[in-house]
Amino acid sequence: MLLLLPVLLLCAVKGASISVKKYFPQSRIVGGATASVGQFPHQVSLKFLNSHNCGGSIISSTYIVTAAHCIALGKPPVEIPPQYLTVRAGSRHVDRGGQLVRVAEVKMHPLYDGSDNDIAVLRLAQPLRFNSQVKAIALAKRDPPTGVPILTSGWGLTRNGGNTTTYLQYTTLMAVKNEDCNRLSYGGVHEAILCLAHNINNGVCKGDSGGPAVYKNQLVGVTNYIVGGCGSYNPDGFASVAYYRDWLRNNTNIA
Repeated sequence: MLLLLPVLLLCAVKGASISVKKYFPQSRIVGGATASVGQFPHQVSLKFLNSHNCGGSIISSTYIVTAAHCIALGKPPVEIPPQYLTVRAGSRHVDRGGQLVRVAEVKMHPLYDGSDNDIAVLRLAQPLRFNSQVKAIALAKRDPPTGVPILTSGWGLTRNGGNTTTYLQYTTLMAVKNEDCNRLSYGGVHEAILCLAHNINNGVCKGDSGGPAVYKNQLVGVTNYIVGGCGSYNPDGFASVAYYRDWLRNNTNIA
């Protein structure tokens, strides 16, 4: 019931036909390990009506980067009113601890069409208080080299088909060239996508969307999509932060 209220409101206002399951899937990382306290101080839980919906990354005391499909509904996409959204930062527990802050403004990429350009920023109603467990992460200026390990994190299943978890999980993926990603994922990879490969029964899934991909303490990707199911042999798709870096800087207070 909690998920339906804003969906129904948006349908009434915009006349959109929306699948709650599609746009607000459960969060999970397959084959992950439990994060230690403060291991990912940039990670936040983006909540929709107080329920975890997606991940996100702190890029300044007042701005979060996430996936556009985490804050938009319908076709054409319509931004969710910010009063339905909150962010929890500074806790590896999805529902307690840390700092809970309201979202004041949402802004999806202007070319987001429900698939491509799947990136967005959130402006918080008040600044986060930085400490050892709440920190901003730098935006990468270039994509990571092929073959290097990339960390990604989120809340959810510890194994495919298992139970959801309340503690932050993480796993290691590997950067691959987009031409290899096209071959492995049956083609059609957008130029702004960072492809990250993984072992079978490992990787991101569904509501891990919006979460970080990190290389050398820089944000290199924003979780976008999977191909062939959670933990399949296909690489996972992330929005390239280097590709969108100028847009992110122009739409936030990052110098």
